[in-house]
Amino acid sequence: MKDEDSELPADIIGASEVTAGEEAGTRCVLIVDDDVDFASSLAGLLSLEGYHTPIAHDPAAALDMLGRERIAVALVDVRLGLSDGVDLVRALRQRNPDLVCVMVTAYASIETAVEALKAGAYDYLSKPFYTEELLALLDRCFERIRLVEEKSRIAERLRQTQRLEAMGQLASGIAHDFNNILAVLYSNLRWLQERLDSQPELHELVADALDATRSGSELASRLLRFGARRMEETAVVALGRELPPLMRVLVRTLGDKVTVVLEVTEDIHPVEIPTGQLESSLLNLALNARDAMPEGGRLVFAARNLMVTAEDARVASGLLPGAYVLLSVTDTGKGMPLAVRRRALEPLFSTKPSGEGNGLGLAMVDAFVRQAGGRLGIVSTPGEGTTINLYLPRARLTAA
Repeated sequence: MKDEDSELPADIIGASEVTAGEEAGTRCVLIVDDDVDFASSLAGLLSLEGYHTPIAHDPAAALDMLGRERIAVALVDVRLGLSDGVDLVRALRQRNPDLVCVMVTAYASIETAVEALKAGAYDYLSKPFYTEELLALLDRCFERIRLVEEKSRIAERLRQTQRLEAMGQLASGIAHDFNNILAVLYSNLRWLQERLDSQPELHELVADALDATRSGSELASRLLRFGARRMEETAVVALGRELPPLMRVLVRTLGDKVTVVLEVTEDIHPVEIPTGQLESSLLNLALNARDAMPEGGRLVFAARNLMVTAEDARVASGLLPGAYVLLSVTDTGKGMPLAVRRRALEPLFSTKPSGEGNGLGLAMVDAFVRQAGGRLGIVSTPGEGTTINLYLPRARLTAA
């Protein structure tokens, strides 16, 4: 049996998860040409190369197609009967600024090229052309789309980080003041408790109030940890030893409807993580899973060793080559639609009704994993459940 699994799960491959439907959408090329035979021939050629190729023969049909298909690239003929392809490019770009338009022309000239580029075309192709020219141009178009999307994701991640830092600073200030209030309550309640030994009914009420105060203090401590700008103290943790007692706590917390299962492989690597955050992170994930299974279900916690190679790191989202522990939390709940999955890590994003969730759970788990030097991945399909993967780097031998 291998000490480390080298298979990288699909959630972290590439910058984001891609399903078959999404892939079909991003490889969609609209062909706009009034020559029916040429358009049909070109569509057949590109279909053989794996492209989805809707066809339009006039500007009205092209604009209508843009509203019905997830088109990434448009090949537009410069002459469309009595209409002008350059004007259509301008109209298409106004409808969808992210659309990559290529002008196809049999009247190649500098003036035509300049006019097309001014209208928003990315490039132009002169008829007649070789198949290799067209495929190379489409490769450039989709590479441009990929780079633009990656830049957008990085910018969004930066905005999320800035919002999370602002939320953390606010949470820290509130938690600090709240702790001061709780300290007064706690000391007075203890004073009362010591003097009510002869009155059991009152003694029990004070004990309940003390328990609530301690719970409030723990909540404030979690908010303070959330607001910390730098990583706190770390500890080397053996998951094989730490997870079983935590599972017993989760069984009591989640109730009889949820079956909790723990699967940890032998010789699991130790991990170095921020002190005290593993329990709260897994509790967050467990409570989210319970909410996704209102009728009950199965919740599996699994941990195994994982080796990320240099080639894996080249295509993975933020992982460096090296040894990791993959800690997965899988439920049999409702699953997430694509739109929800894409926003799941945003601070304050929540699908729960107002007053039933603050949207900080997954954002806090993501912050914890990133502090540890790892990454969080999500695999989810509506109706088939969700898996949250925590990629935690193996602890350095010196630390262990």
